[in-house]
Amino acid sequence: MEDIISAGVKVLAIALGIGLLYALVKIVNGTGNTLEWWHLVSSRSSNGVQFADWNKIGQGCGVVLCTVLPAVYVYSPKMDAIGLAAVMGVALLYLGGVSGYAANLRSKQGTRETVTEPAAVPGPVKTTVLENPPLVDKP
Repeated sequence: MEDIISAGVKVLAIALGIGLLYALVKIVNGTGNTLEWWHLVSSRSSNGVQFADWNKIGQGCGVVLCTVLPAVYVYSPKMDAIGLAAVMGVALLYLGGVSGYAANLRSKQGTRETVTEPAAVPGPVKTTVLENPPLVDKP
């Protein structure tokens, strides 16, 4: 009977969490909001091309993972302070490591500058002719 009650509490907690997330989405998506969901996983380059941003995807996964892992560990029957500190340490290392690794990759990648101006059409070539005076032997 106790297992059924604990399972029911877990289902209720998950339903409550989904309901709160839905309410948050409704509040955030108000009339003056300019944030779109694709902003969380992709970026636009300087020339307007949209691409998947692995830094944002990794940070989003890290936030989810670092929120779920401690919650799961706290509800486990074998929780102790050292284990919780280890889980939180791994969570913080993951969150810091993803952004640091992405920054390292960006620094090795170099700049992403594109030339958007058309190349100049060369005009007529001017040539200059220099005439050398004849060499005269001086007496």
